[in-house]
Amino acid sequence: KGGAEETGSKINVLLQAYISRLPLEGFALQADMVYVEQSAGRIFRALFEIALRRGWADLAKKALLWSKVVEKRFWSVQTPLRHFKEIPEDILRKIEKKDIRFEQYYDYKPHEIGELLRAPKLGKHIYKYVHQFPKLDLAAYVQPLTRSCLLVELTLTPDFQFDSKVHSSTEPFWIFVEDTQQETILYYELFVLRQSQADQEHTLTFTVPITDPMPPHYFIRCVSDRWIGAESLLPVNFRRLILPERNPPETELLDLMPLPITALKWPKAEQVFYGATGKLNPIQTQTFTQMFQSDDNTLLCAPANSGKLQC
Repeated sequence: KGGAEETGSKINVLLQAYISRLPLEGFALQADMVYVEQSAGRIFRALFEIALRRGWADLAKKALLWSKVVEKRFWSVQTPLRHFKEIPEDILRKIEKKDIRFEQYYDYKPHEIGELLRAPKLGKHIYKYVHQFPKLDLAAYVQPLTRSCLLVELTLTPDFQFDSKVHSSTEPFWIFVEDTQQETILYYELFVLRQSQADQEHTLTFTVPITDPMPPHYFIRCVSDRWIGAESLLPVNFRRLILPERNPPETELLDLMPLPITALKWPKAEQVFYGATGKLNPIQTQTFTQMFQSDDNTLLCAPANSGKLQC
């Protein structure tokens, strides 16, 4: 876009030439190309960080993708197997000419891949690279804590062969929770998969806001920080999700016999419960078992000066 004399047009052409690995002639163009090479990736990473913090889902995904495209120097429409430098260029072009989605190669056996590409000797190697491409399977359990807060337990299962020569010692993945329109990032986290844990399931627990009226679904997206095309998407349906009541009923105060302070069996604590009666008040009596004989978490809400602080 733009005229040939505009600065933006020149940068656009140089960026495309750099990604496509096109050679340029002339000292001036080569000097400009060095600037593009050094700056483009950092600019896209900065845009990604800004979009991430502001919750702009579409811009964040595009900026992250472009930063990887600039770093790896191949386009997202090309085969992800271009990450593996050992594959000959003519084989990569054969793969890209085939009307076959990359995911379909997971279903092929080594000899079938070799026959498909008319390179029987390379079938085993291509099969290995396909299964070394990072892939995480996602499963989620959701539970409403309140009408505006949702607990999510996300299980991530690695489904690829981790090789330190290919993946180094770690593989980072971005976890995004997006709204129904996939326009807003409700939650994000960087998950780092280590080689020592590559054969284990991993669980992330976090909370996300939920609006009223309740949306039909959210989307959980897992995107590799390094690999182009390494992405998983999990729709989370809320069709059967039941939210808590708007105003939960109060706990009825029972007519119980007040417990004596000596029931605490703790002299230092007995000094806190001062009073002429020498007994616990109704709220303290009713909550005694839960507070003093249990380690479970408890939320106690009561009026001021009701003795709840001593509980």
